[in-house]
Amino acid sequence: MTNLSFSHRVFAALAANPVRLRVAFLGLLALALALASVKYAAKVSKPADTGEQSRSAFLRWRAMIRDVFTGTNIYVGKNEYPNPPIMAIILRPFAELPPVVGAMSWFYAKVLMAVLAAVWTFRLVSPRPGEPGAGGVPDGAKAAAVLLALPAVMGDLTHNNVNIFILFLVAGCLELYRSGRDVASGVVLALAIACKVMPVMLLAFFVWKRAGRVVGGCAAGLVLWLVVAPGCVFGFDRNAELLTDWYRLMVERPVLKGEVTSEHPNQSIVGFVYRLGTHSPSFIDYAHTPEGDVPVPAAYHNLVDIGRPAAWAVVKFATLGFAVAIMFLCRTPRAERQGWRFAAECGLIVMAMLLLSERTWKHHAVVLLIPAAALAVSTTVGLPPGVRRLVVGSLVTAAVLMTVPGAFGTRAGDLALVYGTHTIAFVLLTAATAAVLVCGLQQRDRSGGARPGEIST
Repeated sequence: MTNLSFSHRVFAALAANPVRLRVAFLGLLALALALASVKYAAKVSKPADTGEQSRSAFLRWRAMIRDVFTGTNIYVGKNEYPNPPIMAIILRPFAELPPVVGAMSWFYAKVLMAVLAAVWTFRLVSPRPGEPGAGGVPDGAKAAAVLLALPAVMGDLTHNNVNIFILFLVAGCLELYRSGRDVASGVVLALAIACKVMPVMLLAFFVWKRAGRVVGGCAAGLVLWLVVAPGCVFGFDRNAELLTDWYRLMVERPVLKGEVTSEHPNQSIVGFVYRLGTHSPSFIDYAHTPEGDVPVPAAYHNLVDIGRPAAWAVVKFATLGFAVAIMFLCRTPRAERQGWRFAAECGLIVMAMLLLSERTWKHHAVVLLIPAAALAVSTTVGLPPGVRRLVVGSLVTAAVLMTVPGAFGTRAGDLALVYGTHTIAFVLLTAATAAVLVCGLQQRDRSGGARPGEIST
């Protein structure tokens, strides 16, 4: 009884003083990051079984990044670097440091990027001046968005991949667009596309919005980041060779030749459909050969076998469905560059990036910060009760699906991924975002504002 009374007093004190609650939440986040930092430092300090320091994505790529500057083609043979040459240029300062120092420097750089991305996202979802709630985003909405994206953020930090960097660029692009710096927004978006490809869906969004200066800035930026900058570093002929081999590895093979990644980590619609709907492996082992590691199927979990052509048709149908939904739902006026409606439109694009990518690992979900913030804020603006319940239920269910299975051990977590727990979470969040956007269009009609189909100012 004493403990219960004490806990009640603590929560009552926090509720009476929101500043304390905010400080407590930020303190817990800082503690979690500090513990992750210590754990990651211990991880990367320990050599792998081969004797090499390769216990994170950054360390596995470090040798390739260094080699590309000495003349090695890192996209052929044993090497399969997944990003275009500009990404190697960006990571080179970190790769030139001693292994542990470089890995930890990239870790802390990404912590800063994640903080900035959160700040920019909360500006994006803030009501416009003069609108109800223009004082800012409620702390509860901020906390909900952070908590939903946090497992992926922590995963990307400890894996030390580049996904937080992509979130940083996408959020930076939207912040520049929000503040009216359209050309700069396009240039930053171009860097995101040049590093990871899938943000190209955001370019399609701006084309649909008829944001000509953003599109023009992006076109110029793509030339800068794919041709000019790496050409100045590697030479234009060699950069053309590297870029061509990267295209063959990461675009031609999956998109044109149908070499789909069906293994359980892939949580995109592509991986989900091929893994459960065709006789494609959900687990693979690697046979070590002088020519490199060769993937060998290790387990299958498909529920049916509809055949690869039918699976391809399902994926294309889903892509078409997304395109139609975006054209119907993403119709705020061009003058509306922030607020929950516009942020929800951006969130729908983010969900398309996750679901329609050829490969979506669970730590790619760092970008959920944007749709989660839009959904959380939308619950405070007078949605119909049924839609509000759908949004809250989707946020809670998605959080459970993406966190709970892993708590039961590696095997349980892997089997959960086989059956698409993250994919299901993404679909739920997409449905909630679509419902919120429908409500936004209906509210705009009732308020006598811009007509739903009006995109121009």
